[in-house]
Amino acid sequence: MSGVSAKPTPAGVLVVRPLRISVIGAIAAAVVLGSMIVLGLMLRGSQDGIVFRPFDQVGLISVGVSGAAGIMLVARPRLKADEQGIAVRNVLGETYFPWAVVIRIAFPAGAHWAQVVLADDETHPLLAIQAMDRQRAVDALQAVRELHAKYAPPRPTLSPEAAERVRRRLQAEAAAAAARPLGRLEIIDRDMAAKGAKRRHKGRADRA
Repeated sequence: MSGVSAKPTPAGVLVVRPLRISVIGAIAAAVVLGSMIVLGLMLRGSQDGIVFRPFDQVGLISVGVSGAAGIMLVARPRLKADEQGIAVRNVLGETYFPWAVVIRIAFPAGAHWAQVVLADDETHPLLAIQAMDRQRAVDALQAVRELHAKYAPPRPTLSPEAAERVRRRLQAEAAAAAARPLGRLEIIDRDMAAKGAKRRHKGRADRA
């Protein structure tokens, strides 16, 4: 896909990382670290008779290093997906989800990043796919969804009551989304959900 930020490795693993937030974080970290280094090197003394020792200079530079390292945490998010499942690393920690427990990869209306939708509407943030990456995020979202569609096991048929609850929830979400302009990722998410519903309906009709 054109513009995909992360492509499958030779081993067939899709790796996705955010781009713009990483660039912004790197610039901010460089500014903080550079400023602390300059201040530390210039820290000699003052007209008030205060004497700064090398220890003080090292301490100030260390503060800059710590601050820069903290800022660069925004570049940690990563997604790794293969035929077995998806490993999601956000700012802190990493969680692995086999495809069997993943319902879909969603990008809710107005959200800044995607999310993994699990059973019972439980969700897990997916910071590796962020709206600010625009086309790169679109391509990455589609690539992950293709892997999910290919390797996820078939879902059991919902009971009529559960299907009705899902239908009402989707209608409520659609009504809420209709009140605001849709972004590109949101349009794709809506279309993919509609296609999935049509496939499930056709499958039930064929079995009947």
